[in-house]
Amino acid sequence: MARSLLNEIKQDLIDDSGSVLWSIITGEQLEFPVEVDFLESVLDGYEFECVIVEALNTVKQEEYPTDIRPAGAQTTLDLRLPNLIGSWDANVAYNNEDVVSFGVDFYKLVASNGYINSVSPADDDNWVITTMNTLYVQFPSTLTSDWELHATANYPVYGFFELRVTEPNTSIYRRTWKPVRGLIQFLFSPTHIVPD
Repeated sequence: MARSLLNEIKQDLIDDSGSVLWSIITGEQLEFPVEVDFLESVLDGYEFECVIVEALNTVKQEEYPTDIRPAGAQTTLDLRLPNLIGSWDANVAYNNEDVVSFGVDFYKLVASNGYINSVSPADDDNWVITTMNTLYVQFPSTLTSDWELHATANYPVYGFFELRVTEPNTSIYRRTWKPVRGLIQFLFSPTHIVPD
């Protein structure tokens, strides 16, 4: 069997579509869905950690920072998992974002709280088909409040973002993946500096 030299890379055994750049205006409070496509369900006992560390931003920086700020801010973000209620029941009152199973599919309610309807999720526009491998990363409005530098009208500030996924304790050899990572950019916001 022929062998390749170590530096003659022919294939990538762990496919990586690249880093992300998220752009948020200072003071925004947002929630983003992240599909963990290598999992069937995020409710199967996996551990998740999502963090942002402050980058070594400089005054009037023209390029992305490439280092973290020594002793800079470190923030662990909250994650929301799907709220799986169980099998759909026409007599149950459901709330917005509740997930039910119906047949072989899962449906998420996009109507207001206390929703009751005898029409099945497959035929009701208030239910949308969903997957169980999506989690929701929550970015609080206070994210950069403890950073050394803040965005100005012409210059954003940056942090480094990463999501970690670890198998349940029941695994023989617990694997850990880091499927989403990259930069998070914070832009200047006039409404953030003007008192309410």
